[in-house]
Amino acid sequence: MILDVARHKFADGVVTLLLCTLTLIVFVAVGVDGGATEVASYSPLMSLLANATFGIPFVEKSLVVILYITSVLSLSRATLRTHIYPADTMAAMALTAVMMLPMVVGPHALHQAVIMLLSAFALGNMLFCFGPRKSAHRLFGAMIAAGLLPVVEASLMVVPIAMAIAHIAARKRLREAIVVVTGILLPLFATFYIAWLSGEGFAESALTWWRSATAPIASNMLDTMPIPRLCFFALALFLQWVAAIMHYAQRDTHTATSRGAWRAMQFTLLVVALALIFMPSASDSLLSIGVILTAAMLPTLFVCSEAIVSTLAYVALIGLAFAAAF
Repeated sequence: MILDVARHKFADGVVTLLLCTLTLIVFVAVGVDGGATEVASYSPLMSLLANATFGIPFVEKSLVVILYITSVLSLSRATLRTHIYPADTMAAMALTAVMMLPMVVGPHALHQAVIMLLSAFALGNMLFCFGPRKSAHRLFGAMIAAGLLPVVEASLMVVPIAMAIAHIAARKRLREAIVVVTGILLPLFATFYIAWLSGEGFAESALTWWRSATAPIASNMLDTMPIPRLCFFALALFLQWVAAIMHYAQRDTHTATSRGAWRAMQFTLLVVALALIFMPSASDSLLSIGVILTAAMLPTLFVCSEAIVSTLAYVALIGLAFAAAF
């Protein structure tokens, strides 16, 4: 059955993803207006996507659904192949689909969908980099995706910085550190260089980006966040901490890949949480990245807990997710 998310059944994850996708299609059909995509004061990538949709609402809504499905499949595939849970499970597919749903509906759906796709791709590739085999191409791909986040929204620079610190501290290899720094800086450098080719000053573009990264947002998102959405995030955070406790309770049985991946994810999530609290320019885009990180860690709870507990937790999570999406 669909609620049996802790088992190794591919069909259950697919059915859950299809259910959430159909729900998303209904939501975006009635809730996403053309041209309503959120574009930060300095967001070249979102400006490019806005032009690519030609102002056609159907194109933008279809792109949201495609990015949503791609994000879910990318992250769930990476978690399964890297064996970061106590048992092989497709729970990540179901949980990522549910967790992402409230973030990709509403007037800023495309903006959030792009952020979640880049986050899922960056995290998914980074998980492979903690294994015994060297994965320079995956590391570079992860850092390129992470480096693109500040191009979408400048205040998201804290995410690639946190991922870089986590990886460098874990691996302690100069060659990989060079790959990490290069991958993060390359998208920004390319953006400033393209702006320079179009007639703007290179330094001026960099200064514009920095001002956008540090400019405080107009209102506190907690003040305007609906109660169901707030309850959804509170439950997800609580379940994530329970999953973390279960993970460390069995740390002696985990592989080196699992231990390294978990430390990196938890450190990045901690930085995201601190940025949400103390960073004046923090927006709900950081919540989207927190959702991706949480979705990657939650399957441990469903694998390690009793069936009744995992079922109740999943029912509560999916119920609040659908309520938060309205």
